[in-house]
Amino acid sequence: MKKITLFKRSPMFFALLMIVLFGFSPAQSHEPLEMKRLQNSVDILTKQLADANTKVRRLEAAMTKSRRGQNLSRLEGCDVSDARANVSLASGNRGKGNALESWLRANGKSCSRSELTQLKILAKELFYDKPALELIDLFSGSR
Repeated sequence: MKKITLFKRSPMFFALLMIVLFGFSPAQSHEPLEMKRLQNSVDILTKQLADANTKVRRLEAAMTKSRRGQNLSRLEGCDVSDARANVSLASGNRGKGNALESWLRANGKSCSRSELTQLKILAKELFYDKPALELIDLFSGSR
């Protein structure tokens, strides 16, 4: 049997060897760097979009408060959408609970029974915050 050395192998082996050597060259390692840069750009843009959305929600809440102050024809009731906007601006369950609780302390006395029911549903949808639910029950009992 005839022994084949590395140099006597076919040109196909040489071509395969060249593909393997150049296929894993530093030029190929550039692609992961490019992907990492693109991912960083996406992350930065996502954060900027979230910040812009937060600013928009704050402006909407401020507009709602402003409109509510101008609408004097409304004698009874409160703006549940304003409460929703304030709660949505808060972060975390504790923050949302505090936002709803402070909103209720400021505006809860003017809420009708149906609006208090909507606020209770909101409180149960978003979080389980006992002080806010107790305030809603207190205002509901006074009607």
